[in-house]
Amino acid sequence: MNKDFVYWSMLQKIWGIKASKILLNIMLQVSGYDFWHFDNKTIKNYLPNLDSSMVQLFITERKKMSFQEEYEKLMKLNIKIISFTCDNYPSNLKNIHSPPPLLYIRGNLVEKNLSIAMVGARKATAYGRKVAKQIASDLSSENVQIISGLARGIDTCSHEGALLGDGGTIAVLGSGLDVIYPRENELLFNNILKSGNGAIISEFPLGTQPLRYHFPMRNRIISGISHGVIVVEASEKSGSLITTEYGLEQGKDIFAIPGPINSSVSKGCHKLLKEGAKLVDSKLDVLEEYGQLCLFNLNSQMKNAGLSTLENEIVTCIKSLPLTMEEISEITNIPLKNLIPTISILEINGVIQQIAGRKFISIN
Repeated sequence: MNKDFVYWSMLQKIWGIKASKILLNIMLQVSGYDFWHFDNKTIKNYLPNLDSSMVQLFITERKKMSFQEEYEKLMKLNIKIISFTCDNYPSNLKNIHSPPPLLYIRGNLVEKNLSIAMVGARKATAYGRKVAKQIASDLSSENVQIISGLARGIDTCSHEGALLGDGGTIAVLGSGLDVIYPRENELLFNNILKSGNGAIISEFPLGTQPLRYHFPMRNRIISGISHGVIVVEASEKSGSLITTEYGLEQGKDIFAIPGPINSSVSKGCHKLLKEGAKLVDSKLDVLEEYGQLCLFNLNSQMKNAGLSTLENEIVTCIKSLPLTMEEISEITNIPLKNLIPTISILEINGVIQQIAGRKFISIN
């Protein structure tokens, strides 16, 4: 642990996250240890335009804080801190407007070739939850990293789906890393850490509570660290649309998944589609956008190479035309009792996919 970053974290606690630009400016000039021990006059020399009340607040509050206590808390929770100046600071995030000067990290933060944010309604429908988990799982199976915010609903399902593949997931919090929110996602929080293929990150120091205004700030990180943003379900005034606004400002690709026309939580997605977002109904729509479709096809060929005669017959049957289970049975003369478990295995292995109308199609 870089001790300077612990001092910056303590300063962040005193001044609050809204002073991030000031903190970033100081970090580029002097070490954390040195600044922490400056007197009033020296601080003014470095920051002549800094409000006197902030200087006084710092001098007063630092006397009440212990470096050793803060350091031990971070060590106990296995939290790493990196700064904007570090080589391992996420490159996508470094290029956004107002990047976080500090990132607090639990787990394994790795930059993948392709990272996709998935966001949506907290009060998601059964359809939305199923689709989010499926798309996240499908993308993760192609080593695409899934970014989300650990919230209820779509975020939760996106993380869960991502953990089923090799891409892994990053959860961005609107609180300190010692404050799990919502509390019901403690198991998911721990599963991400145990997977060895994911991380929990935040720009907020330890002890920070999940205040309402923290979540729009968190959303800029979700979009900032990704290459594109998928909205699964969102009402017309959904907070998820804040993430897409940040994404557009940051030059990210925006995707949306359509839903039933009479569903209030699909209104936001349909609005995005009308405004030019790319429609997503399978992982192919995302992979082809980033030129990774050829890699996906190669993976699929490798998967298909080990298929049994029965499996090959099913895949060949639905290669060019989606069919229901009954239609496949009729064409191939495979009894339903044999067809049902075989199709389930093909779905799990990512060889075929179920689409609208309870139909199946080969996805290579």
